[in-house]
Amino acid sequence: MSGESHQKLWTLRRFLAAAAIWHVTFVLAVFVIGRAQLAPQTFDRNGIGLSFAIDARSYRIEAENMAGLIRQARARDWAAYKASFHVKIYSLSFALVGGLVGENILAAEPLNLLYYLLMLALAYAIAAAAFDQKVGLLAASVVALWPSLLLHTTQLLRDALFIPSMLLLVLALVLIVNRNLSLKHGLGVAAAGSFGVLMVWLCRGDSWEMVLATSMFGAAICVLVQVKNRRFLMGNTLAIALILVLTVCIPRLVPAYRQSNTQLALTTKEAKLDRNATLRQGNTPQSSSSWDVATRLVLLRHQFIALYPLAGSNLDTEVELRDTAAVVRYGPRAALIGFFAPFPNMWFAHGAQVGLAGRLIAGAEMLLLYAVIALAGLTLVKQRRFLSVWLLWGTAAGGCTALGYVVVNISTLYRMRYAYFILIIILGMKGLLSVMPRRSDSQVEPLESEALE
Repeated sequence: MSGESHQKLWTLRRFLAAAAIWHVTFVLAVFVIGRAQLAPQTFDRNGIGLSFAIDARSYRIEAENMAGLIRQARARDWAAYKASFHVKIYSLSFALVGGLVGENILAAEPLNLLYYLLMLALAYAIAAAAFDQKVGLLAASVVALWPSLLLHTTQLLRDALFIPSMLLLVLALVLIVNRNLSLKHGLGVAAAGSFGVLMVWLCRGDSWEMVLATSMFGAAICVLVQVKNRRFLMGNTLAIALILVLTVCIPRLVPAYRQSNTQLALTTKEAKLDRNATLRQGNTPQSSSSWDVATRLVLLRHQFIALYPLAGSNLDTEVELRDTAAVVRYGPRAALIGFFAPFPNMWFAHGAQVGLAGRLIAGAEMLLLYAVIALAGLTLVKQRRFLSVWLLWGTAAGGCTALGYVVVNISTLYRMRYAYFILIIILGMKGLLSVMPRRSDSQVEPLESEALE
């Protein structure tokens, strides 16, 4: 390892060590606030967020029950326990340290800290692979200090596992696009990307179409780079081919864990049966479309509308997507919601769960994110010749728009799009550095520069 590489690795290690101290300190503060009941409407005595992570209450109970099974050496009962995959993983952390700190967010901290550091490391790695290490460190720092993300990483939510899993897939795709991989390295990248795909399937299988679309988009860009470069790259082609094959096969080979409030891996027959059942209930979507993606959007959106009938942060609950044409017409609105909600008119309203303070905090975050989105757009214009930029932007835009179609509850949408907004932050930080004085425009991806110059 060269001296420069060693210095960069040492810088990353110091950054992650500081981030670890920051996260542990924050979790301790949240726990103390909850245990002392200083904000009883926000946190319970276990540190669980009552206003922003209500699902974590039931997850904590399930993790506690399964941890008890582990301590009793009842491995078969633990395996048979009907719980979401991410809760089963949390139960391992509870079994390990729950006896020392109690069955609360402190017992989940070993796992949450790992997830948090993985998010930062992967954000750094993606930015460094697409641009340079300076962008990587800046983007990772912004993610580390993102208040609402930091708060959600203290809870027992599936987002903490989904985010690094999705980022791992994106990193694999960026490396495939930006590097000339040997067969050995191609296999390693494929293994990493496929592991990310597997984790997404296990923790949030209802995002599967987005994973497949992202993999296919990455494959298309990989082919385009090789065509423009007039060079066939065996390692890169092998990597993307393996990721695509496994993305298609994993839902057929790996059983789906129970997913609360989802319609996971609906077959065409099951989708028709579900639609017929909802039609009999009245006031439900009607569609004659045979397009599976449109069918999934129709069903999942209707399900969210049914799940959040009285939530104070709902948007467009009166809009049912009844056919493919309706799905197409709603596209611009879905993108607007996915990128920009909550809108300014919601920032100063009194939230049913989070109150006025929660809305103001969300509004302040969104104001900053609007600026980041603008900077990301600047990067898209300035770096438009580099297909890795389009890979990051396309993945983020596709994910946010898909969520805008389906998720009518803005509080839920807010945390479900973290993985995609991290990609926007990476692009935004490149844009920020591009307008700062004495910037460095060095690129580290010889493959794309050759292909697109």
